[in-house]
This record gives sequence, C-alpha cells and structure tokens, in this order.
Amino acid sequence: MNERKDDIPEDDIPEDDLERAGAAVDRLLESARRRIWVHTRCRLLMALPDTRLAEAMARVARRTRHSDLRLLVDDDLELKSGLPRLAGTVMRLPSAIATRCLAPAQDTPASLLLVIDRDAWLYLVQHKGRAGLRAESRDPAGNRKAAEDFEQNWAAGSESRELRKLSL
Repeated sequence: MNERKDDIPEDDIPEDDLERAGAAVDRLLESARRRIWVHTRCRLLMALPDTRLAEAMARVARRTRHSDLRLLVDDDLELKSGLPRLAGTVMRLPSAIATRCLAPAQDTPASLLLVIDRDAWLYLVQHKGRAGLRAESRDPAGNRKAAEDFEQNWAAGSESRELRKLSL
C-alpha cells in the first residue's frame, strides 16, 4: 500500500531528526551559565532522546542565585506524568524555576524554543512528520528576538498548578 507523505502522523518524526535535535539541545544546555528559557509542547519534549534539561536547570540554579530559569509548557499534567525527572526538579526548586502553561492553538505545529543566556538559542518545529531545527550559539541579535517571542508567550501564559510545591 502506498502511503502519501501527507498521511504520516505528526508525532512520527524520523529518529535521526530527533537525535540531531536532542544533541543540539544538550550542546546549548551545557553552555548555560545564568538563563535557560524553554517554551515547548510536552509531547515534543518527551519525543526527544533523553535530554539533560532537568540537570542543566538544577546546575544553573545552584550555580548562582541570580539565575533566570523559566519553563513554559502546554500541559503541566502531561509533563508531570511523562517527564517525572524534570517535574521533580521543578518542584524541588520552586523559587529558582518559574513554570507557566500556555495552550497553543490546535492547528499550530509542535515547537520548542530554547533561549540560553544572552547569545544562544534553538528553535525546533515539528510538522507532518518532519522536524526543522535552527540552533545558534553566538547570535546575540537572534537571541534577543527569541527572548522577545518567549516573553510575549510567557505573559499570555498562566501559573502552573500541577508543578508547584505546596507547603502546609
């Protein structure tokens, strides 16, 4: 049976695209010193091969009290169940890692925006079974634009209820 390219399920990204994206995310996370901002759909983040996002956020939070760590996801409950290590890090460091939720429009492709410090950024988009990736490690102008896009979405998001640690 011949399958048209348009009939490939959206969450079925080829393995090499995922590995390349996961490696690029980890490379940028290793360079993070003060700021890590992530805006993503949980489904896409879970599809990436074991990235070290939780470890990088914990390392930066412990390295300096002036860290700026933000996580903007589409579904905090899905993150909690699908990525328990990341959720545990967020709940263990609630004063260092800010978490918000923003549900995207249904017809938009899944994407991941990563802003690192003042000069690195990564944008991954997944649509119709293909992944597009752009990562820059020394691009202050691109970083500034990515940070502006992130800030706009951050302002539209709401506080995460599932990932906050309540003290009694």
